[in-house]
Amino acid sequence: MVMSMTVLVITSCEKKLVSPFQPGREFTPTSISTITHDTLVTISWPPSLYSANAHVTYLLQISKDSSFTSTPDFSLVVDTTFLTITDDSLADRQRYFVRLRANATSIADSSNWLYGTGAFTLTGVQIFGSLLPADILDNAVRLSWTTTRGVDHIVFTAASGKTNEVQVSSQDNSAGLKIVSGLQPGTDYTAEIFSGSKSKGILRFMTKPAVIGNIIDLRDIAGRPTVLNDTLSQISSGSIVLLARGQTYTFASSYTFDRAVTIMSGMGFSDPAVLLLSGNFDATGTIDSLRFSDLTIATDGSGYFMNVSNAATIGTVSVVNCTTRGEFSNSFIRLKTVGDVISKLFIKNSVLDSIGVKSKYAMFYANASSSALIDNIEIHNSTFYDFYYFIREDKVTTSSLLIDNCTFDALVNQGGYFINYTTFPPKFTISNSIFGSTLDPANSNWIKSSGNPEVDNSYATSDCVFSSNDIFGVTKYSGISADLFRSPETGDFTIIDNGFSGITTTGDPRWRP
Repeated sequence: MVMSMTVLVITSCEKKLVSPFQPGREFTPTSISTITHDTLVTISWPPSLYSANAHVTYLLQISKDSSFTSTPDFSLVVDTTFLTITDDSLADRQRYFVRLRANATSIADSSNWLYGTGAFTLTGVQIFGSLLPADILDNAVRLSWTTTRGVDHIVFTAASGKTNEVQVSSQDNSAGLKIVSGLQPGTDYTAEIFSGSKSKGILRFMTKPAVIGNIIDLRDIAGRPTVLNDTLSQISSGSIVLLARGQTYTFASSYTFDRAVTIMSGMGFSDPAVLLLSGNFDATGTIDSLRFSDLTIATDGSGYFMNVSNAATIGTVSVVNCTTRGEFSNSFIRLKTVGDVISKLFIKNSVLDSIGVKSKYAMFYANASSSALIDNIEIHNSTFYDFYYFIREDKVTTSSLLIDNCTFDALVNQGGYFINYTTFPPKFTISNSIFGSTLDPANSNWIKSSGNPEVDNSYATSDCVFSSNDIFGVTKYSGISADLFRSPETGDFTIIDNGFSGITTTGDPRWRP
């Protein structure tokens, strides 16, 4: 009995040889890394474990579908642990997902799939230039790009999904410019430019809304410069008259408004329509509004743009996106008759010059002897130069004056005032504006009536000099007008002093760098 137990113990302690473990399949790669550079992506991963004894290949698949239930967009077997793929094989600006597995070898089955943790996108190249507001109309867009070999078409996609392909000629591509018409107003679009099947850039924009209202469209009438003059008396009050850009509309004598009207250039990429006045505009009766937009207001000898010589009450006179051409010897707008009223004068994005210097008239003038009134004046983002008075209103009490983001130069001579009020308005603000040289420093005046405006973030050059009532509340700029502006004598007020502290916040925004 004792002998038997001893044998058993010896047998249990005997060592046996164990064969090395071979997994039934290659172990799945542990991670996937993606690095994108505009038009290519590099995908890499560490090698599968336990693969040293066999030649391992990997199946890499890329799909727009994160679940990979549909046919992959890209599939390739590689024997490296990285792969670089360009937009020759993948689309730009498309979200893609990646998965990977180690393929079966002679000693192991294929691994499980390893899925990337997120999507990647090739941003692609961008040859389109930036779109400015002036490049977009209600029914057209002006596109520019860097001339690139092979560019041959642009695809427009509306928000509805509707697409339209526009061909790009070799001449278009050489110029790097194309105007595309036939778009819908107020619509979001994507424009994508191609060289063959390869995208070279993409832009998103919204067309401007269409002009709505009682539209009187004169744009298709050519060779009749008097057509506007002939039409105004025949239209209903409140009509909007559209003029052809680049055409001139003449007024051989004064025209008197007796109803509300808007006169404007139709949208387009050429110069605005020109109103050429031999006489001036007048008004009579009660009129809701007179609006002038996107026009060149020219004179061949008229003293005024508007000289109201009849009894008239006008709700709003608006001048937006307008420039003047020629010399107005008297006022730009004058009320001369007892009781004349403009409730609101609104000026924006305009450049008005050469007004009233010779005849000593104010640019905006409510006549002293008539108790006429321009009650509220609001002026934004505009430039005024070479003028006698700016505003003159005698024997009346006005409600408000706001001047914001404006540039002034070559102002006031012969004893004139920048502002002449009999009674200082309760609301008078000047903000974010620049005052340049005065025409007659020894005989120029700031504000005649007692009181000072509220002035904020505004500057005056050293040659802005008034002989009395010196300019109030502004910051003094050490240089003269010619040091601050590129060419004030020719009407170019681009700010050239990069050290000017108001360079990005003051003056008419069109002159900021």
